Amino acid sequence: MEDYPSWFVDMARTVAPPLGTVLSHVAWRSGYLKSKQAAQEAILDVLQPLDIVLVSSKGKRSGQMIPGLFGHAAVYLGTQQELQRLGVWSSPKVQPHSARIRNGQVFIEADAEGVHLSKASVVLNTDAVAILRPRFGSLPQRRRAVLDYFSAIGMKFDFLFDVDSPDCTFCTELIHRVMPQLDLPIMEIYGIRTIIPDSVAVSAIRKNGTLAFVGYIKGDQNGWSQAPISELANDIGENWAARQR
Repeated sequence: MEDYPSWFVDMARTVAPPLGTVLSHVAWRSGYLKSKQAAQEAILDVLQPLDIVLVSSKGKRSGQMIPGLFGHAAVYLGTQQELQRLGVWSSPKVQPHSARIRNGQVFIEADAEGVHLSKASVVLNTDAVAILRPRFGSLPQRRRAVLDYFSAIGMKFDFLFDVDSPDCTFCTELIHRVMPQLDLPIMEIYGIRTIIPDSVAVSAIRKNGTLAFVGYIKGDQNGWSQAPISELANDIGENWAARQR
């Protein structure tokens, strides 16, 4: 994945925050799933708190900046009712955000605006979605993870995508910080240790024990479909094969 000379990478790092902020707003079309209400409902119907949602948004510049099929990850935290069932709704970490949750902001993500809650209509404005479910051994672990996500709200975005940065984070690093037991695959690119979304999907495909495959929904100009895990693997493979050509 190291396609550029080191001098170019060093130069790009110096302007990463302002450049990344600008590019995050560049899009030449909406996601294929944005207008497909049935597809969005199919996704929301199966989501459970702490599910990881990988999104592929090739109509956005930010969706093409990260190598691979998937360019971003968000986490579903749940509705008021789901958080009540978990026993965390009344927590001081959750209550400051109660109005936003009631307003539909049931996802958490780290992007150029930092770590924040988002509506489904924002997260699912994309071309394809892979849903992965963390395997947890106990209810207390799930509660602690949800509360740790809420504690991360307001954290700055890491434009260098460095998992070792202590005071800022990016989408998959946020998951790694809150749920280190998932053992997400870390790789070194241009001297920086990072986690790319495709590698998270591959962890579930390979059934490493910490992530379960829940579903893969993708759209195009003509419609949408629910696809099996084998098609997810093929799509990732084809994307990387095209990159190498």
